[in-house]
Amino acid sequence: MEVVMRMQKLKLRIDWGDMDLLGHVNNVSIIRYLQAGRVMFMEKIGLPAYAGMKTGPIEAATEIQFRKQLYFPGNVEVRTGVREVKNTSIILEHEVYDDAGDLAVSGMEVIVHFDFINQCKIPLTDELRENIVRYCDSLIEL
Repeated sequence: MEVVMRMQKLKLRIDWGDMDLLGHVNNVSIIRYLQAGRVMFMEKIGLPAYAGMKTGPIEAATEIQFRKQLYFPGNVEVRTGVREVKNTSIILEHEVYDDAGDLAVSGMEVIVHFDFINQCKIPLTDELRENIVRYCDSLIEL
């Protein structure tokens, strides 16, 4: 299923604790920024992740390209959109911009719909696919 690339926006503050010994934002903090975008997206499409769920999303892969260092103090804008919807997974595209509007990080995540009882991936439901299209259609094309 092909989806027109539209991305949600999430503003986050860079905290002092996000930095590492080199004085720039640590790569682990970048992963947390992407996680915040992913969690927001999953909630918007009706696929939250909570302990005790029988089915839900799990992260199967992450790929990150660091393009520019980020520093405290500052803010970032995390943009998250759908690159592709497959039978059992959603491929998310992420972009992280600094205060100047420069692209600092790009990346992708493969999110698999998973059956936690039987420990196997399961097909995305028609309802979930419709929710993805509806939410993506509600976003402004960037």
